[in-house]
Amino acid sequence: MNKIFGHDTFFFRFMNQAGNVIIASLLWLVGCLPVVTIGTSTIALYYTTVKSVRRGEGYVSREFFGAYRRNLKNGIPMTIVFLLLGAVLAVDRLYVDQGQSAAAAAFSLGYTLLILVVASMVVYVFPVMSRFTMSNWECFRLSLLMVFRHLPFTVLMLAMLIASICLVVLIPAPMLFILPGACCYGQSFLMERLLKKYMAKPQTEEEADKWYYK
Repeated sequence: MNKIFGHDTFFFRFMNQAGNVIIASLLWLVGCLPVVTIGTSTIALYYTTVKSVRRGEGYVSREFFGAYRRNLKNGIPMTIVFLLLGAVLAVDRLYVDQGQSAAAAAFSLGYTLLILVVASMVVYVFPVMSRFTMSNWECFRLSLLMVFRHLPFTVLMLAMLIASICLVVLIPAPMLFILPGACCYGQSFLMERLLKKYMAKPQTEEEADKWYYK
């Protein structure tokens, strides 16, 4: 039995990570309740997913709330910016969709592309904020750069996000309590490869052993 259920077995590690993903999802949902803290909660979710769930350092709840408090000040303005951007683009697209001309169709396509760009920036900006100490404007600019510089990764991660949202809409329970963390977990395997390209090289062996360089 120890070969199946022991602490060092694949089954135990899988179940432990699955449990941590669900806990992280629940914490994310609670953190999103004021709405304007969605970004802050997402920053904390990504930070916790990589450090605690994947790297096994620290406790999920402690790391989540620590990251949440540290990023509350910057996360709220960034959330408001993206909520406003999304709302304006969605309303404008709905407006031009009422037209029947070729120009209206062209504008509709343009707004659709802009919405996809903004959604792609959302995929990047909160992981960037979780990793780097920069101003909100610098994080915004870097996320926009990454959208186009790493377009294949962008498409994959955006597809994962859209698929997760669709599943939550179709099957709210239990997907709402699983997919936020699961989507973040899956995206992190791609995102970490990209974030390391923008990180300074470790100067010592001790620094190289930090969880964010592994």
